[in-house]
Amino acid sequence: MSAEASEAPRVLLVDDDPDILIELSEGLTTLGIPTRMADTAVKALDLVQRHEELQVIVTDLQMPRIDGIELLQKLSMRKRARALAAIVITGHASLDRAVGALRLKAVDFLQKPLLPEEVAHAIERAFALLEDEDASEGDDTTASRTTVSTARPNYLKALVSARADRDAIFQAGLFSDPAWDMLLDLAVAEATGRPISVTSLCIASGAPTTTALRRIEDLKDAGLLDRIPDPQDRRRVLVHLTEEGRKRMEAFVQRQASRLGITID
Repeated sequence: MSAEASEAPRVLLVDDDPDILIELSEGLTTLGIPTRMADTAVKALDLVQRHEELQVIVTDLQMPRIDGIELLQKLSMRKRARALAAIVITGHASLDRAVGALRLKAVDFLQKPLLPEEVAHAIERAFALLEDEDASEGDDTTASRTTVSTARPNYLKALVSARADRDAIFQAGLFSDPAWDMLLDLAVAEATGRPISVTSLCIASGAPTTTALRRIEDLKDAGLLDRIPDPQDRRRVLVHLTEEGRKRMEAFVQRQASRLGITID
């Protein structure tokens, strides 16, 4: 490979909003990740065809003519030396569309508004997964583990994102009990290795703080979660699923994934 090719952008951004496209590209460039840009799926397909060095595609889902899901479908049918790792972003969370992206082996699912740093983290993770696949080429067992480790957090994120659909379709405030949302947030936190504090869990639940704290106590009494001091900051209290809570959430995840045709080990 020539020096020019090795320095060429390995990331393709696709979004029909030119302002978002430019802002994200400039932000990623500042973070040391140069990109190519396409404001339509058609242009994206052309760029992928002409630039074999592209490794990661970051695409919006909501686009005219050819949307993000159809774009990934078309790319999956094209023969390349290496398949593209896909990261999908959207301003309109939808469970069925998120699941569609997961079926096409998207490695991350992000919701707008988002910061370049968030996208950069997802891109770096995609590069790491591609390197793992290269290192384990010919090892079916290792490859299978890699697929599973990326599917679980993204499937859980898809379940969490369905809340936006629920609130948009049904009357706001109709589903006011935050307990289930809290359990989902804790499951996502564990799947992504991210500690979550009592304060963060209360904010994420969308309920008044007093209500959220009461439901945390109820879930603790039910043996589904527990609280521990943050070893890095004793002023902060972390929340995590108990073994029983983890077992029940796992049972739920497996049952729902089976119904949607997704295998998660």
